[in-house]
Amino acid sequence: MLSISSQASAQVAWDEVFNKFKIEARADAEYTNRTTTIDGNAFGDPGHLYGIHGRYFNLHLGGNLGENFSYYFRQRIKAEAGTVNFFDNTDFLYLNYRPTQNWQLRFGKDAMAIGGFEYDAPPIDVYYETNMWDNFYCFQLAASAAYITDDGRQTMMLQVSQSPYTNFYGLNWDAGLFAYNLYWAGAIGDHVKTLWGISMMERERGKFMNFISLGTQATFGDMNFYVDLMHHALSTDDWGKNYGIVSRWNYNLSNEWTLFIKGSYEQNKSEVDLDNAGVSMDFLMPLAGHSYARYGAGFEYRPKGMASVRIHGYVAEMTDSYTNTLNQDVTENSLNVNLGATWTMDVMKLFKK
Repeated sequence: MLSISSQASAQVAWDEVFNKFKIEARADAEYTNRTTTIDGNAFGDPGHLYGIHGRYFNLHLGGNLGENFSYYFRQRIKAEAGTVNFFDNTDFLYLNYRPTQNWQLRFGKDAMAIGGFEYDAPPIDVYYETNMWDNFYCFQLAASAAYITDDGRQTMMLQVSQSPYTNFYGLNWDAGLFAYNLYWAGAIGDHVKTLWGISMMERERGKFMNFISLGTQATFGDMNFYVDLMHHALSTDDWGKNYGIVSRWNYNLSNEWTLFIKGSYEQNKSEVDLDNAGVSMDFLMPLAGHSYARYGAGFEYRPKGMASVRIHGYVAEMTDSYTNTLNQDVTENSLNVNLGATWTMDVMKLFKK
């Protein structure tokens, strides 16, 4: 970091090289009540779990290097080491080059450009998530080129990244599996935004999973909501069997209080399930025959004059339904009650003061 700033000092000021420098954290107190029914009858004793746990501890760095180059770095600070390569716990570590107002080139560790508003949100801002979101190895080494319209309202991106199947199968970085992503982040009129993407993710050389995500958000005054439609297929005759929908509605009561409702439904009804070795080929929803429903409501509170502190709470029901090997209908329910806090320590603001 010191080397970079020294080399760039003749071109940009110190506060440009480090125009973003902050640490953020989140901790939750949570109660979970788990129940299971088989053919409508209760099975086993309810599981009551509760406690306080840390969820995220992130370091952010970013700035300009001069000559239209910039960088961004976000590291999740964890006690355990990574499992696949050196950058496992690094979400972002990329070099960005914008030669003109309309073109942008990027290389490094980045989020796969697949679309969807739940997916696009920083993980620290996601409270109860879809099963797909939870399984997605989305931060990959990648290269991308984007075209941005003159008004900045439309962005088209083509990205080539390491395939998430590298992580899913525990392969080395040199396995030679890639993902190809086409992405549109746009605006329609004054109220609607889009995050649409289509991807081909290599699961073995020459064989792909197709993934489509159509995220649409609408904002009207103090209310906004999004709907993400997701579909993935392992082969040409696998269409219409694996899909998901997730939506969140937000209402800003004031500058301090926000109420939200969120729900989702997902299913994996694929007949293309296991490879020749008996391993699932679907990293997004590895358990064929399952369907998942999640829904709940909650709030966010930001104390007046303290934008760096957020209190949240929610109650959510999560259901996993499937048919077991005895041809019995099984439903696993999880009732979650959560109260937590997120806080940000903006080091750059302290330096400016």
